[in-house]
Amino acid sequence: MSYTRTFKIPYMLCDRYQNLSLRNLANLLADTSLTHSHILEKDIDMSKFRWIVYSWDIEIIDVIKEFDEVEVTTNVVGTHKFYAHRNVYIKRDGEIIVKAYGLFLLIDIERMRPVKMSKELIKAYGNDPLIYEKEDLTYEDSFNKYKNIEIRYTDIDSNFHVNNAVYFDYISDLCSLSTKDIKFINIVYKNEIRNKEIIIGEYSEDNKEVDYRLRSTEDKTIYTYGKIRKNV
Repeated sequence: MSYTRTFKIPYMLCDRYQNLSLRNLANLLADTSLTHSHILEKDIDMSKFRWIVYSWDIEIIDVIKEFDEVEVTTNVVGTHKFYAHRNVYIKRDGEIIVKAYGLFLLIDIERMRPVKMSKELIKAYGNDPLIYEKEDLTYEDSFNKYKNIEIRYTDIDSNFHVNNAVYFDYISDLCSLSTKDIKFINIVYKNEIRNKEIIIGEYSEDNKEVDYRLRSTEDKTIYTYGKIRKNV
């Protein structure tokens, strides 16, 4: 069962080019998905559990601009152990302009560990047809550009870690890319950023692609990594 929300994009969610920022694009995708989850779970006790985003694959066919009215639709295309697999797509004037594949991880909030979905939850979620398939990507593990990233007080959300959407700000700043520069972005969240003041951003790029990761300054902990394909 799909779920759709309509949004009119205010200018304060846009970047300097009047396009919806990457951060706020991610917020639209996540917020619509999690609202859908609350609807599907209305008869299930989820007080001890929460969903976190594990990864996104986002294809930007055309940028979303200020004052655009868009429809954001999500559905569940699969469940497996700890994970719910989602498609999300955004339409403007009836045309799909953004497609995304999101992987959501179910967490036991008392133990802060992944937990398997119950049969009741799997049944409630169902299994809709696949619209946009997740890519099988390979990643670079050597980087030639580096930048320190300061963790701002306001980057921390109610779970006391850096909010998932804020990572898109870090990546945009690290690679000097705006929404208009990107036709595809993948992000994988490996570890939460907690109790840090500075992290290191690393990336390498050519004319078409950027590989990146964010890691600790103190040890080998990787917080997130991914790949970008540029509009060229």
